[in-house]
Amino acid sequence: MKIAVLSDIHDHIWNLEKAKKAIKLQKCKAVIFCGDMCAPFTAGILGNIELSIYAVWGNVDEDHWAMVQKGGNNFFAAPLSQEFNEQVLDGKKIAFCHYPMLGKLLAGTGYYDAVFHGHTHRQYYRKVGKTLLANPGAVCGIVGGKSGLASFMIYDTSKNSVRLIKI
Repeated sequence: MKIAVLSDIHDHIWNLEKAKKAIKLQKCKAVIFCGDMCAPFTAGILGNIELSIYAVWGNVDEDHWAMVQKGGNNFFAAPLSQEFNEQVLDGKKIAFCHYPMLGKLLAGTGYYDAVFHGHTHRQYYRKVGKTLLANPGAVCGIVGGKSGLASFMIYDTSKNSVRLIKI
């Protein structure tokens, strides 16, 4: 199963539309979102992809109620009291959050097959024991206040691996 992993859109709807096209071309079956959409209208644009979207909140996501409403019936966000979300998809235990420190801690437990996080806008992946730990980078393409690589990742559950997709 292929799962698109996105983070840090920051209302960059043009790159989001490009990402959605790539997600459809890659035949992904679900989306994991690691926070920082910004405005509710962005949740609406993401939500019309017609795949299940599993999301957590980032530090710039403020109007949570409106985001859930705009996201539609396929938008499943973590409760506000929860710093991370976890799902079992295609038999893989997956955790995801916004902040890297929490992602590293979750990966270090060895409980999950894969852990994803955002926030830094910098792409990477590595193994922590048997757990895949990855940051898909930023859909917005801004790194450190400057123009950078706009990206997301595709997680392949059959291989427990990711592939970077440049937008």
